[in-house]
Amino acid sequence: MAVRLGIEVKYYLYSHQHKGRAYAKALQRCGFIPDEQNAEVVLVDRESYIHSGGKPRDIVEEHIRRGSKIIVFPHSVLPPWWYDGIVKLQSYISSVLVIGEGQKEAMRYIEPAARVDVTGWAWCRQKQYKSADEIKTILFAPIHPAGGLRPEGLRANKDIIYDLKRVQSKTGVRVIVRYVGKLERQGLKQYSRFEWVKGEPDGRTAEIDAADVVIAEGTFMYLSVARGKPTVGINQHLPIRPNKTCDIHQPKHWHLYGDNIAYPINYQQGQLWELIQQANSGECSEWRGQFIGKQLQPKKFGALIEEIANADR
Repeated sequence: MAVRLGIEVKYYLYSHQHKGRAYAKALQRCGFIPDEQNAEVVLVDRESYIHSGGKPRDIVEEHIRRGSKIIVFPHSVLPPWWYDGIVKLQSYISSVLVIGEGQKEAMRYIEPAARVDVTGWAWCRQKQYKSADEIKTILFAPIHPAGGLRPEGLRANKDIIYDLKRVQSKTGVRVIVRYVGKLERQGLKQYSRFEWVKGEPDGRTAEIDAADVVIAEGTFMYLSVARGKPTVGINQHLPIRPNKTCDIHQPKHWHLYGDNIAYPINYQQGQLWELIQQANSGECSEWRGQFIGKQLQPKKFGALIEEIANADR
């Protein structure tokens, strides 16, 4: 049981998409008690939004008034880049949780004063890398809109579709496009020789597991690497920025850590088939070790959250 002086630790986790489920399950396995009204520790994916000027979310303000410890758990696979000169990391944040040691290292440049703790990989069960004897099925996950889509995302989506048509014409491979949201908002329209699957941002890996190689960015790219699939990243050479205000809000120190975060196999126009073959020739194991790392261990995670809950009481 997770206890503090004989009292069970109560928590509240505000989940984003599927991303909080594994953390909540881990805490419950350790004996933590979900209790929104009396939570000693509160886990949120973001305590404020980029477009709010750093104002805390109402639910965070409410729990601060109650004396709860506030912990930020991973909103995405990247380190929380919005703290890099866009939104101030407030002093009431007890810890920023990140997936791997690579993200923790990046936080040294983003916000050196923050307490940062590594959780391990929580969003699917990992598998060992396995190359395909023959590339028969390519899965493409276009960059999807979130309140819009930055221009470089639209451009990459269109370029990849164009190159996939050329690859299919040359090799006869099966192409599956798994998209989220409306196609037209990501610069695409259906092409009859491809298979189109409308997905949800729910962390499912069925399409990944059935493919020989995956082309993606963000969470879906990380899921593919974690499942041991040959993977080609998208726009890894460009700074991350929000979709809505991409010309205004950009990380200030990306040049110091962006190259380290970037997945080593990155889409380049006109080179897709060569990159697919490169991805299928061996794993980017060093990158995987740094940015996906080991599987989340519920007991270790529970002990970490308990230690944060008890700190400075």
